[in-house]
Amino acid sequence: MCQKGVDKSDWVWLVKEHFFTEKFKETSTRNSVNRSKLSMPHRTGSKPIREIIYEMGGKDGKLPDVATIFFETRKKNNKLVEPETSEKYDKIKELMQSESSLTNIEVVERCFGPQQKSHVVGFGGGITAKELKGGNSSKAALLEKLNATVKENESLKGRLEGLESKYDELGSKF
Repeated sequence: MCQKGVDKSDWVWLVKEHFFTEKFKETSTRNSVNRSKLSMPHRTGSKPIREIIYEMGGKDGKLPDVATIFFETRKKNNKLVEPETSEKYDKIKELMQSESSLTNIEVVERCFGPQQKSHVVGFGGGITAKELKGGNSSKAALLEKLNATVKENESLKGRLEGLESKYDELGSKF
């Protein structure tokens, strides 16, 4: 059965040359096993979490908070089904209420621990912790701070040398 919008010869090649390879079968089996072990699976089907975030305000530059994203991607009939999912959701909401100044990534890291380089819990693949922390702008800020510190150190060294020379002058008079 050829997928809609795909040329039949392309589909035949894909099935024969890709889906029936041993590597693909192994990967597929491993992924199926890993998905079955998830204690808090997302329930968005084939719709990427990034698309849900986009539709919930991301397109306007208003990223929804972690609690909203977590709930919207794990609900079933507008409720959280798994007890562990409900507990995590409550923990997220409680943390956000008690410390409202926390950023999304700070909330995620406090509830789920340090995040991997290429994946952040609740945001799906492709969203990195670095992007949520501010990406390259934080690097620029660090470089600016480093340069300011270097200048301050040079200034302090100059003042110290001046004081040492005055001390030496006073010491030679006595």
